[in-house]
Amino acid sequence: MNKNRLLLVFQIPAYRWLWASSFASATGFIPMMMAQGWLLLSITNSPLIVGLAPALGSAAMMFSSPWGGVLSDRLNRRTILIFAQSTITLSAFSLGILTILGLIEVWHILVAAVVDGISRGFQNPARSTLMFDLVGRNALINAAAGQMMSFQVASILGPLLGGIIMSSFGVGTLFLLVGLSFLISVLLIFRVSSMPPNLPHAKSVIASLKEGLSFAIHNKAIRIILWTFFITQSLAFSTWTMFPVITRDNLQAGPIVLGLISTLQGCGGVAGGLILSGMGDVKNIGRLFFVASIASGCFMILFALSRNVYLSLFLITLSGLCGTTFMILSGTLIQKISPEEMRGRLMGLHSLLMSGIGLGGLIMGSIATLWGVTTAIISGSIIVTSNAITIIPQSRYITERSNKTY
Repeated sequence: MNKNRLLLVFQIPAYRWLWASSFASATGFIPMMMAQGWLLLSITNSPLIVGLAPALGSAAMMFSSPWGGVLSDRLNRRTILIFAQSTITLSAFSLGILTILGLIEVWHILVAAVVDGISRGFQNPARSTLMFDLVGRNALINAAAGQMMSFQVASILGPLLGGIIMSSFGVGTLFLLVGLSFLISVLLIFRVSSMPPNLPHAKSVIASLKEGLSFAIHNKAIRIILWTFFITQSLAFSTWTMFPVITRDNLQAGPIVLGLISTLQGCGGVAGGLILSGMGDVKNIGRLFFVASIASGCFMILFALSRNVYLSLFLITLSGLCGTTFMILSGTLIQKISPEEMRGRLMGLHSLLMSGIGLGGLIMGSIATLWGVTTAIISGSIIVTSNAITIIPQSRYITERSNKTY
């Protein structure tokens, strides 16, 4: 692992501010999901309702992501980020106030999930393409790994602190502190250089969206990457929506263990990000992409079968390492293969498919309600692993396409 490669992109001031903003946002994201899931489980005692909140958020994100990608090709990407993150901030503060006042109801949480999903659909492609603008093609994998590590480092601290705060001071206080973290993220974005798009947009918004969809469908490499990403996101990574159920039913534990599960998943993610960032340009990036998907599915199967807290924590750490590697490589491959004028729209589709994690949450919740959470996670993970094994012969082609420039 090359230490100089690890710190390469942090020599760019604008990237440092973007990283800090991502870190502040990520610090609040997982505790926000934890608080929503635990509160819904406390109110309804229904795994289906626990899965419904992220599913609605994902449906909203699915709707807004393609439009967010189009706007990222046409408008100032920093402005989009500021607006989207500010909306998420208001949502967190609202839930905190309603909870503390004893006025919170299930529909409040579900509406907030929808608002957050819409906002993230605009935020994700803008953040990814702005990062590309700041660092360029050659440092992209290093920058993507750094961005993912901001999320993973935050996912170590956030869930652990979130579990302690939720246990000691209540869910309402946790929502307010999450809102504060989101507000800091907004303020940090103002420090990033404003970079108006330099590409013409003579076509209408709808025509631009259709053009992006057509390119994604007819480009074999993009199509394979997006399909694998969707399957892995929706059926393996969605298992985090069931962490409250796993914690309570399989491990017979409470908020502290729930926080530890997410925290150690983040530890594995940091390890994966550090390794990938230190490696720099990966020689066979296509093969590593598929292997990471296979490994993620396998570790989640073992996690679902475990009834021992310590073994579960170890397995979720390994899952985090593989999952982060997969996430970094998926975004890097899309941006490397994309033409300049298509980058925002294709990352919008990437964000759309990222919302499959919520759709998977609804599927997981439904199966868990009928046949148990263990069956739900194992069935989804088997599909993930089988899909990647089937497509891995295309890895060389994917690698070759990522090395070409338009």
